[in-house]
Amino acid sequence: MRISVGKLRGLQQISDETGRFTMIAMDQRGSLQKMLHPEDPKAASYAEMEAVKLGVTEWLAPHASGYLLDPEYGVGPAINRFVLPGRTGLIVALETSGYEKKGNWRLTTLLDGWTVEKVKRLGASAAKLLVFFNPDAPLDIVDHQVWVVRTVADECRRLDIAFVCEPMSYPVDESEEEFAHHKADTIIRTAQILSPLGLDVLKAEFPGDPKATPDPEELRRNCERLSQVTKVPWVVLSAGADFGVFHKLVDLACRGGASGFLAGRAIWKDAFKETSLEKQLAYIRTQGVKNFQALADLAHQHARPWWDFYGGKEKLQDHFEGWYVKY
Repeated sequence: MRISVGKLRGLQQISDETGRFTMIAMDQRGSLQKMLHPEDPKAASYAEMEAVKLGVTEWLAPHASGYLLDPEYGVGPAINRFVLPGRTGLIVALETSGYEKKGNWRLTTLLDGWTVEKVKRLGASAAKLLVFFNPDAPLDIVDHQVWVVRTVADECRRLDIAFVCEPMSYPVDESEEEFAHHKADTIIRTAQILSPLGLDVLKAEFPGDPKATPDPEELRRNCERLSQVTKVPWVVLSAGADFGVFHKLVDLACRGGASGFLAGRAIWKDAFKETSLEKQLAYIRTQGVKNFQALADLAHQHARPWWDFYGGKEKLQDHFEGWYVKY
């Protein structure tokens, strides 16, 4: 498989020198507002959201290979206040927080006034799209979500910027407990549908629920199945899991073929049990950093270098004489 020079550079910037992704997400909006003000999330002011994002970024971003921010509260201030190191790959979200409902189904909406071109223009390494996806949805719902992914993929291809896609599954007409028993198949089928559309990294939910599938060997095999069907490297997301749970899932995912992780709340959410920003950031710079490092150690031990999905570094090396003329 060939990869363009701009996308290749983006993947190099959000991974480390061993080809592993050890990335942190701080693009949360609605979920972060709930953490700050559980009784009234809308009470979280712009200044409060910005201060939290700046503080978390200052202490965690220097350790990460890549760092994911939102345009509304995160990326501008993080760059402007010099808290995002130049050596840390920057990923920027494209979608609004939440989703549009159509019956019981969920439609992804791009953030108004924000584009892949703007993400590229500010110097980011990659654009990220979260897309709610259930392959069993009615055809018009599936087609709409595929169209959104394809549209973003086409723009990333045109602008030669790496594309990180984050499909999120959800149950309809069944309980979360019932859904848990076939969640792995839903996630794997979703990867089959979306990964050929122009993604460069699949930010995947863990393929399975440890409560419904307690056998770790079966969970690891699910990860191997995901690795077999995806056309691109994949990383595991935390979906707000407790750190202890997520640590085990990262281990299984990396042993099953993942190229690392892109996680947020599992690393830093416990900071927000504290009520003052000073105490929250004290947690981040101590336990938050330790949490990240424990996950990074697993990735370095067991994760699959992302370039293996392309057949190794050698397959990506090409004769480039005169390439710039047609670029």
